[in-house]
Amino acid sequence: MLVQPVNHNILINPSFTVKQRGDVVEHTEDSFGPDRWSVRGKSNVGGTKVESSTRVDDVTGVNKLVVTHEGTTASYTYANQFIEAVNIRGLYGKEMTLSFGYSDTGGSGIPRVRVWSWDSSDDTKKIYEEVPTSLGNNRWTCTFTLSTKDGTVPDPSGIGMQVAIYANEINNAPSEWSVWETKLEAGSVVTPFIARQYGEELSLCQRYYQVFGIDHVFAGRGGSTTTMAVSVVPFVELRATPTIPSSVSARAYSVNGATSNTTSTLTLSKYTSAAYITFAGFNSVLTDNRVGSVQLAQAMPVDAEL
Repeated sequence: MLVQPVNHNILINPSFTVKQRGDVVEHTEDSFGPDRWSVRGKSNVGGTKVESSTRVDDVTGVNKLVVTHEGTTASYTYANQFIEAVNIRGLYGKEMTLSFGYSDTGGSGIPRVRVWSWDSSDDTKKIYEEVPTSLGNNRWTCTFTLSTKDGTVPDPSGIGMQVAIYANEINNAPSEWSVWETKLEAGSVVTPFIARQYGEELSLCQRYYQVFGIDHVFAGRGGSTTTMAVSVVPFVELRATPTIPSSVSARAYSVNGATSNTTSTLTLSKYTSAAYITFAGFNSVLTDNRVGSVQLAQAMPVDAEL
């Protein structure tokens, strides 16, 4: 019996199922919609509104990224993913293949692809820019060789590649366009797309972006009568030192029975596998150096995106 091989997919969240920033995202500037995928915003594309969401096909059950543009657009649009260099180690000088589904309303129905690589000096090289080859049934593919501008390899936790799928052949954005089942693989042959399990995909995404939700509790110790330093353990180890909000609403609890509810100023002290965040600005009712905890009153995102 012959078995068709299935290569590993280097893209993360290729089915657009992980959406930690919300099911529907409005893009005023270039920003993330579904995890790991950024969409060009209204300030660059024009029109009155750019919005991304996902839609499940009634017939196939395929989950699709759907981007809509209201008003008259004046420039191109894309879905874009930066690929961490550690995930493409060993592939330099070798062929790679991108495949995906694409359709639009109000456009040509034809996409265009651009691919860049990064070297150790953070200089970029455009290694592909073409209309990809049609596979029929709204599927497209292109093959290119991975190389860098000066032949060096970037830092493992930095950007290694950028893959951008442009709507309408890089002409003005159509009123609606969709991308689905994206796959980047080693070699020159398109192999079948198989989605990862949702839990696995979520963990991959959380290396770059995590959200501690409302009512999440952090254990800590009072740093003064108005501050509480807490230990933050990420759901998975972060790619790099993250950025956190400058303030969140939270409640502090001290073993002396005191509670304080206020909007707190945050200071990040460490990162990756173990972090310490100082919540400051509480009412002067806490006890210095006493064990306590902080309970979030609003979601706190932790961002280590490329």
